Amino acid sequence: MHRMLIGLLLILCTGCPKNNVIRNTEVYKAELTQWDNWAVRQAGYLRHFVESNCACESEAEGPQFQDALCEEAADWLLTVEARHEWHKQLALYNAYLIEEEPSQTPPVIPHSTCPLPAKEGN
Repeated sequence: MHRMLIGLLLILCTGCPKNNVIRNTEVYKAELTQWDNWAVRQAGYLRHFVESNCACESEAEGPQFQDALCEEAADWLLTVEARHEWHKQLALYNAYLIEEEPSQTPPVIPHSTCPLPAKEGN
């Protein structure tokens, strides 16, 4: 019983551990920004490629991409366009670098249609 009390006392005396950032804050922010920029730029190139090189074909449920790679590219770029900023903010929040927590619900990814839906913000 005494050992348990001593153990409890030691735990109480040590206090709660602090949250520490192991990496340099500015380097981490710069890396996140660079990764985000790369993803956005690649999505822009993919959007141009899909819009200019991917053909649609009529299906009962509406026009679809003829090529599976075009469909995959469209899904990827729509995901990046919809969620890149949310992911960046979540990474900053999880690293304790911003105080406002991003929404627990990620932004909705538009359904991939042929032709592509317009990019939001344009």
